[in-house]
Amino acid sequence: MKFHEAYNAEYYSERITNKSKKHMMKYMKFLRKGSSLKMLDIGCGRGYYVRDALEEGINAYGIDVSTHALENALAEVKDRITFGSITEIPFGDEEFDVMTAFDVIEHIHPKDTLNMMEEIRRVLKSDGIIIITTPNSNFGSWVFDLTHINVRPPKFWKLIFEEHNFKVQMFYVPSFLKYYMKNHIPMPDSIEFLVEEPFRYMLGRYSARKGRLYLLAKKLR
Repeated sequence: MKFHEAYNAEYYSERITNKSKKHMMKYMKFLRKGSSLKMLDIGCGRGYYVRDALEEGINAYGIDVSTHALENALAEVKDRITFGSITEIPFGDEEFDVMTAFDVIEHIHPKDTLNMMEEIRRVLKSDGIIIITTPNSNFGSWVFDLTHINVRPPKFWKLIFEEHNFKVQMFYVPSFLKYYMKNHIPMPDSIEFLVEEPFRYMLGRYSARKGRLYLLAKKLR
């Protein structure tokens, strides 16, 4: 709880940017083709990613510890985001197909890491996935942010998720890369999925060397 007061208006104006995640939302829908998706965005801020997901037909919700963010949430998602943290998720067991935590886990106290893992596993459905981004401890100056109190080596995150019975893909950007581009290649997603797969790992490795680690973990039964 120590750093919660730091996530105020100044923090959001200086550090938080809104970058569309629709390329990721489309990827999630493709992976769960034929079924409806319920998603939780942890550390949702003002609710931009929740809005992106809703616009893609995903039943999305969000939680955040910042009262400033919640009080200034986007009007269209105010009824879908609430106070909560990754160590205390205010939802029921096995409620979500997908969870996202973009630049969140580095902010929790190290002693709460195991509790975080238990909460993630509790709230995810079997075969559900969580997408995480966090600083790579081996690269990047942003790991020295004073609110980054739980920056770990990539191997640590892989091992702890595997210990909690997750299948882990590291250095992997889970998205349809063609949707990064304004005028994307007119190729069916089923073909594009296969074409892009090597590039998702390449982009993940590049991102990790720039200081940002991507991780996708699937909850095993």
